[in-house]
Amino acid sequence: MINSLLALFVSAAQVTLPSPATSPDTLPLPDGSYASRQIMTSSTKPGPRLGRVRVRTVALARHTVRREADEIRISTRFCDVRQDRIGPAGTVLDSAFVAALPSWEATATIEGTGPWEVRTSRFVAVVGADLADPENDPLPGDPDDSSVTDPDGDGKPGLTVRVEGVVSGGVYVVQRLERALEGRLTSDGRMSGTVIGSNQQRKLGASNFILRAFTPTFVPDTEPEHNPFSWAPVSLEADCAMIVAEEERLFGALE
Repeated sequence: MINSLLALFVSAAQVTLPSPATSPDTLPLPDGSYASRQIMTSSTKPGPRLGRVRVRTVALARHTVRREADEIRISTRFCDVRQDRIGPAGTVLDSAFVAALPSWEATATIEGTGPWEVRTSRFVAVVGADLADPENDPLPGDPDDSSVTDPDGDGKPGLTVRVEGVVSGGVYVVQRLERALEGRLTSDGRMSGTVIGSNQQRKLGASNFILRAFTPTFVPDTEPEHNPFSWAPVSLEADCAMIVAEEERLFGALE
């Protein structure tokens, strides 16, 4: 159902970002904590007689950067995921859904003399099934398949995506997530660029016959401008709740 993851708090209501680095010897992307807002766009038909509509999936994530020997390593954890409403129905990706998503570690390469070009290594994971080869094994479609798991712990196969609207209920899915980031880093620790990745999904079932009979098919929009990310440095104390609360201050308002 989805095609489809920061601040220096001087008070509970105010965020102050670090001052831009001024020394030419300052290390780009220094060790520390960061947050990002990542947007992936797809199109879907909400009904058999309706035209295609564009849908954004917006993820907020917390990152930790550290250096080990000659490598820059970035640990990532999703904090919040939401999706645009599709016609008369809305998708609810609740805290159990977000908690079930994997955390991961990637390496980063940095090129240039400032602004710098940054690329992270590719990450692939399957959520809702335990596959020997997560990158290449087919996603199961049978809820009784021995590989199917219950990562959100609700007693239903796979991940549960809630639908609210004209038709409400739960859809049970297995997803394959692929992620990498390519962006331009400036001396103030901020970065913007493109999310490189995809979301594959297979339905295992649903809570009612209407949702079992029809689930929209999403087609990825591969235009870079439709899959942007923003990145900002934050304090070590900034947790996911703070990041979610201060999203607009950190990254600006979404149209």
